[in-house]
Amino acid sequence: MIMYNKILTFIISLVLLSSCVENRDLSKNTVVAHILSNPDGLHPYNDNSVMRSFIFEHTQKTLVKLDLKTLEYIPSLAKSLPEISEDGLLYHYELRDDVRWDDGSELTAKDIEFTVKLQICPLTDNANVRGNYSSVIKDIILYPENPKKFTMVAFGKNVTNPSIFSEVYVQQKSHWDPEGVLNDLTFKEIHSPNFKEKKEWSDWFNAFNHGDNRYQPERLVGLGPYQISDWETGSYIIAKKKENWWGDNDTLIYNQNYPEEIIFKIIADESSVFLSLKSQGLDATNRVGTSKLFKLQKHDYFNDNYHSAFLDQYSYYYAGLNMRPDGIKRKEFFTDVKVRRAMAHLVPVDEIIEVLLHGQGSRQVAQLSNLKKNYNDTLKLIELDVDKAMQLLDEAGWVDTDNDNVRDKMVNGEKLQLSFELSYMSSAASKETALMIKESMWRAGVEVKPNPMDFSLFYKNAQEHDFDMMLGGWGGSASYSNPYQLWHTSSWANKGSNFCGFGDAFSDSLIDVANAAIDPEEHRDAIWQLQAKIYEDQPYVFMYSPKRKIAIHKRFENADMYFEKPGFVLHNFLLKDSYKNQTPMP
Repeated sequence: MIMYNKILTFIISLVLLSSCVENRDLSKNTVVAHILSNPDGLHPYNDNSVMRSFIFEHTQKTLVKLDLKTLEYIPSLAKSLPEISEDGLLYHYELRDDVRWDDGSELTAKDIEFTVKLQICPLTDNANVRGNYSSVIKDIILYPENPKKFTMVAFGKNVTNPSIFSEVYVQQKSHWDPEGVLNDLTFKEIHSPNFKEKKEWSDWFNAFNHGDNRYQPERLVGLGPYQISDWETGSYIIAKKKENWWGDNDTLIYNQNYPEEIIFKIIADESSVFLSLKSQGLDATNRVGTSKLFKLQKHDYFNDNYHSAFLDQYSYYYAGLNMRPDGIKRKEFFTDVKVRRAMAHLVPVDEIIEVLLHGQGSRQVAQLSNLKKNYNDTLKLIELDVDKAMQLLDEAGWVDTDNDNVRDKMVNGEKLQLSFELSYMSSAASKETALMIKESMWRAGVEVKPNPMDFSLFYKNAQEHDFDMMLGGWGGSASYSNPYQLWHTSSWANKGSNFCGFGDAFSDSLIDVANAAIDPEEHRDAIWQLQAKIYEDQPYVFMYSPKRKIAIHKRFENADMYFEKPGFVLHNFLLKDSYKNQTPMP
């Protein structure tokens, strides 16, 4: 009966998908882009998923931006890149004169000051990334005689200082705080270790952090060319082109808005993505399954209609190990580095790449992509080696004393079985990965219990360190990735993105040196040492970096592909004249 229901559900899905495709009009200036899941939300600061960042490319704007082609930073809302003082602590900006909010009012430096307050204030629910900014930005200086000018004051010399605004989405002060509740909130108070919140501030931030500002379309506002108009959870998100947008006549590719609307279609199942591409139901995807793209590329009907490619990227997947469990709900399985290294010898990474990625991926050795110039190439791959893993587990005191094929050990007066949960976000690929890890580890007397869950619960548990082992992934970029967010000890204590509890005073000092070092050699040395420290401590079993799989419909001009995420610029897609007069698909 269960199998029958599954089959019936799949058939219904195909019927619904087919009906949508039958009504598809390829002459319409609409882009249907595939996303894998719902974003965790579209709050300007409190959400952090890859899908959220992808959608923000079309609805939000930053002061500066990484150019996908040159991989250099370029001005976006600012007239130019900042002028930097000789001591490297003052960054002078001037805003463009033509930028307008949706109500027609001008973007001013007060909006920037307000934006930074929200990004770094401890009352904003963004602990996972706040440290990246609060450790860099000390103050914002305004100039009453010129409302377009401001200066960012840095705490010290820092590699990220010139590009710190590249992922800070600028918000409108008069929209969020028309009464000026936060006017008297100073940067000195925000940075104070004894920060004391006023009731008015607390009430304001409670409203700002509210879930409505994550999901209700009318509240998801920004300076980008598109506005969220509809959100059907689990199905689609629609972004409509704004009328009389400030950048309508701009020549920068990131300020084009050719499509009338962009439909972000949520499809988690690989077979459904395959069918959507086969029947031209999608215009763009960077999430098609490897085997499915190989299969599609064998057919003329696909190649006639789509550009497609496998491209290198900077992201990677890992298995995270809880190094600092509470010892009550989560037991002390991975507090010993020998056990963590044993886990690395038991994860069949090469097999996962071959079976699930069909070879379209590369081994990941440390937290830095081997595409980057500061990658530590002295670190060696940790190979699958069951015998070595068993030796390490024996040395760590995990042996099978009761002959049930599961190792055990007395820990704090309690007999523990080396039997733990492997948490992962529900998907076919993650499920297969978990099962392959389970099978491999069983050979060494380790019992893995796969634990699938949706993104929201998975991410919440990761932040609260409520897991044993977890399958995760991080998106990457060609730009410098501040290690503070993922690897500083404060990012564990504050429930940031240091989920596993890695770090000590030495590794924190390496992060500080790497961020502060202006000299390239000093910076490189610190980054190399940090990679080695992470490699030796093994908080992650680093697995692989997959190829980015891209397919773009040929009915668009300007549909270029890039190594840098997300791989294309949807709002730069221009419908070809030859498609404008086509009749709808039968």
